[in-house]
Amino acid sequence: MTSKVRFVLTIGLLAILYFAYKGSHESKVQDVDSAIEANTFVDPVKDEVELEEPKEKTEELQEEQEDPQEQQEDAQQTEQNSIEEQTGQEDQKEIEPEPVAEEEPITKEEAPKIETEDQRKIIYLTFDDGPNAVTEKILDILKEYDAKGTFFMLEPAMRNHPETLKRIVKENHGVGLHGVTHDVKAFYRTEHAALDEMQTCQQTLKELTGVESYLVRTPYGSMPYFKQTFRALFDQYNFKLWDWNVDSRDWASTGDEYVKRVISLLEELDSSCTPVVLMHDREGTVAHLPALMQYLKENHYQTKIIENSTEPYHFKLSQ
Repeated sequence: MTSKVRFVLTIGLLAILYFAYKGSHESKVQDVDSAIEANTFVDPVKDEVELEEPKEKTEELQEEQEDPQEQQEDAQQTEQNSIEEQTGQEDQKEIEPEPVAEEEPITKEEAPKIETEDQRKIIYLTFDDGPNAVTEKILDILKEYDAKGTFFMLEPAMRNHPETLKRIVKENHGVGLHGVTHDVKAFYRTEHAALDEMQTCQQTLKELTGVESYLVRTPYGSMPYFKQTFRALFDQYNFKLWDWNVDSRDWASTGDEYVKRVISLLEELDSSCTPVVLMHDREGTVAHLPALMQYLKENHYQTKIIENSTEPYHFKLSQ
């Protein structure tokens, strides 16, 4: 065979192989296109990764399916733990006290000023030589200031002003005895002369008001005339002798001098002593009595009446 014939055969064989390859390639491309259109094409690289993930999930699913009872128990335990945790939180909320708001401190200006009876200073206001027309004015002033006084009265004055006497008793003031004559020579003539005057005064008071008083104040005070023999006799009849420790000297004062004097004596008086103020049923006293009452109010004094049971105050006998 000649070389020309071999060449022709070779070319023909190559042609046959080319068309055979081309036909096969076109067939594969068509298959791929069909697979893409049918959404069935699988990328070899991607398919390898995606297959590994489902494998793990499949193993987990198989493990869950292998022990469903254990899975159920785990779920119940988880739910129980959650309930206990919530309950614990609620209990903790109940136990924890709510925060208390801090109160703002009360300043000195805001602090309420509450004054009890025990914190006020007791004082006895006493009036001698009534009752008379001036006594009514004294009673009006005492009522205005919600105050009380004790009146040591003369027997003739009680008979001359019975309505004023009854008002004194009705308005709960103290009542005491001051004798009959208010005369030094007559009253202190003898022990029994003094006693007779006080008993007469006592009987008249009881007759007109029904009140029996044992409170006595002798004319001009117990010193220097009311000696030990007088006191001993009066003690036998349960009389209580009362003098004073604040002498207003209102009977000898002009204007408001007696008020200033009383205030000065109150400030000098020992704090352990209860003030017993001596005044009289007279016009000059009434005129300036409101000024004294205002001072007592502003300085927290509490007026009280003298009663039969009150511990008496009197001058000490000179040795």
